Amino acid sequence: MKTVIDYEKYGELTAFSQVVLLSNSPRRRDLLSFLNPEIAGVEVDERAIEDHYMAVYAKEDFLTRAAKTCCEISKAKSDKLLEDGKLYISADTIVLSDDKIFNKPKDLSEAETMLRSYFGKSHYVVTSVCLRTTTYLDVFYAVARLDFVDYYDGLDEAVQSYVRDKRPLDKSGAYGIQELDPRFVKEIHGNLYTVIGLPVAEVSARLFAPKTP
Repeated sequence: MKTVIDYEKYGELTAFSQVVLLSNSPRRRDLLSFLNPEIAGVEVDERAIEDHYMAVYAKEDFLTRAAKTCCEISKAKSDKLLEDGKLYISADTIVLSDDKIFNKPKDLSEAETMLRSYFGKSHYVVTSVCLRTTTYLDVFYAVARLDFVDYYDGLDEAVQSYVRDKRPLDKSGAYGIQELDPRFVKEIHGNLYTVIGLPVAEVSARLFAPKTP
């Protein structure tokens, strides 16, 4: 399974003196701490963008369709007044299961339904990233596949405890991988940090690794 896919790119990345993370996510802020980013929260109508681009890409397979839509959400977050000398990073994470997009649950009941639905099968997590300056754009997405164990009654208390204690309402798909009971996940295919919310190694390589001729 290819786990990193380019979506759109133009221009050449030149020197920057400041990084701006266009996200209030504490997880992304921690993952990018090595860049000491300035934090600037942005609001976009994610559901309107999702509805539009899921229609635009209707002929694609569901995973590709949703992933490209996710990229457009990341791009939209960076559509602000850009300043010279600053690199802007925006990202979006979606969970895909049974050819549906699982966004943040509206309540704890929906969160529990989402979480229980993963057992005994595979689902995907996609994180899109937009790297942008006044003269440069690089948008890509990373994919990870998670295989959950078959459900058994001994996991019931762990499921209920997670929903009760771990605040799943602010998380796409109703969970944060770093908080899950380790008994839930049988295998992860792809980068763990894609699931957490930012494929950091890929971001760093695109910013700092020497370019091959």
